[in-house]
Amino acid sequence: MKKSLFLTLALACAMSGFAQTPKMDASRISWKQMSDMPNQVMERADANKPSRPMRTYANGVYYTIPGALYTGWGPDGSGYIVSQAVVPPFVDVTFQNMKKDKTNNLWTLNTQDLTQYAEENGDMVMNFNPKGYYYTFSLGSTNSTTSYQFNEDNYWVATGSRETNAISLLSTVADYFGDPLSLTATDIHGHDVNSNGQPTRNTLSGWGFLSTDFLFGTGDAGDEGDPDMAFGFEQTYNPLLAPLYIDEIHVMGLTYNQSGPIPEGKSLKAYLLAIDEEAGTSETIATFEALSGDTLDFKDSSPQWGNKGDNKNKTAYFGTVIFRNVECVEDIFGNKSPLPAAIPAGTSWSIQIEGVNEEGVNLGVYGVINSDIEASYIPQGHVLTEKGYAYSYRSSISPLIEIFGQYEMIDVTTKDFLSAESQPDFPTDKFNGWNVIRVSADGQDVSTDGLEGTDYNMGVAFVGTTIDWFDENGSANYDINWEEAPEWLTEILVDTTQYNRDAITGYNMVLPVCAALPEGVTGRQCVVDVIGYADIPGNNKIVILQGDAQFTPDGIEEIMAANKEGRKSDNKIYGLDGKRLTRPVSGQLFIKNGKKFIRK
Repeated sequence: MKKSLFLTLALACAMSGFAQTPKMDASRISWKQMSDMPNQVMERADANKPSRPMRTYANGVYYTIPGALYTGWGPDGSGYIVSQAVVPPFVDVTFQNMKKDKTNNLWTLNTQDLTQYAEENGDMVMNFNPKGYYYTFSLGSTNSTTSYQFNEDNYWVATGSRETNAISLLSTVADYFGDPLSLTATDIHGHDVNSNGQPTRNTLSGWGFLSTDFLFGTGDAGDEGDPDMAFGFEQTYNPLLAPLYIDEIHVMGLTYNQSGPIPEGKSLKAYLLAIDEEAGTSETIATFEALSGDTLDFKDSSPQWGNKGDNKNKTAYFGTVIFRNVECVEDIFGNKSPLPAAIPAGTSWSIQIEGVNEEGVNLGVYGVINSDIEASYIPQGHVLTEKGYAYSYRSSISPLIEIFGQYEMIDVTTKDFLSAESQPDFPTDKFNGWNVIRVSADGQDVSTDGLEGTDYNMGVAFVGTTIDWFDENGSANYDINWEEAPEWLTEILVDTTQYNRDAITGYNMVLPVCAALPEGVTGRQCVVDVIGYADIPGNNKIVILQGDAQFTPDGIEEIMAANKEGRKSDNKIYGLDGKRLTRPVSGQLFIKNGKKFIRK
């Protein structure tokens, strides 16, 4: 049984009793609200071996959430004013206890003492339902009333003149009532302490020590006598708990060009890279691009922004650069839509932005100061230069890169899912998993393999999804990988009634529809994937057995191979113009195996 189940009611009550409702921010963070960086010195490291802060243990009571990201604002500047981390649903999330003495703990949630559920090492491990918003845990001491939210006190909440670190949230979706919110490596609701000892925003206006006075972006990073032009910058991210799809990448910045940071005919590239830490190599996952028109605002200006030399008292214009995938899907009318890109779970990855040295390009990029605690697990950003060096600042500073996407966790359950499995009369020896489905020879009856004729027979596969399977217009957000499916699997029916029942269970019931066995065939089998955005598959496959076909635990790969060999058609999808499609969009006509279909 998943550890989330004991807290389902408690977590629901926690949010229903949330007295201080988060509010919409009136506008995107403006440059007037940001800090600047006097006295910051750049340090140089080999480009192939960027320096990273070592893990440290600060004095205090705090914890971290490895594999999570923070939410910022939406494209229109709206969002929660409280700190919020995003984790995927259906995944064990570890709230890592960073206290030196882990024997004296007090884990609470909305004043409820949950210490008894902590792990022996002092950590808290929890599993969350999708589309949820929750208070975060607090960690204190049994002999003290002091407790902190995640990352100790690195939070900024303001209502009028009031600042507090008492409120922070956790969610499994990066949106605000349906509107997308950005994901960032660092909490941009955080605060730093200025020279007067007062809290100030941890977001930097882009003021740095490139020759242009920029923090990241266009300019020389070396000394005046030995200039070293920057061609880009990068931010490395730690492995995620679940696959993440990315629709767009936004970079908040400024420029001295009144017409915008990117001139006509030029572009900036954002490379998504998977990093092999042991081999010290990287592989490109996707290439995103920003053209001259891919900007937002760059209207608000400061007429005295520059500090030195030719930049002194220059006018700077502030706005956002938007990057989209260069790989697109084309509809029947020739309209192209950028495809989302997928970051795999458990892999270190980075976003590397290049082209700031192109002729006419002038871009400075905002930054975020990582707190001492965050610096122990969030890699700092680097300026990349033409001479092959990577420059970083003495403080742990990340470029302000906003990711618009969503964790795509598709949980195809196998065993240890329903309480029925703990019953004494449950036929454990015959049970192969809730994802193994048996269809009768005539295609009329569907059952859970091994549970035929018992009270435990469900006859469906249970598939958990991060968001609703169907949107409000009835279009599917999830589908079966039909390219790997045989022709005799004619349809997949999806019952979503349980998804939104009981405070959103998150699970859909999936039923395969199969043609009757042909004469002379006593059994057949296939394996299919449930896929989501960016073609991200579920964590397990659905196995379909028909007739007398037998399943073996090690037979999934054999089933896939046999299915592929026995398929008479390629199941590939084409537009009406004959061009291959990756995935049809809603309302689009397409051809599969010589037949016309329309995507609902």
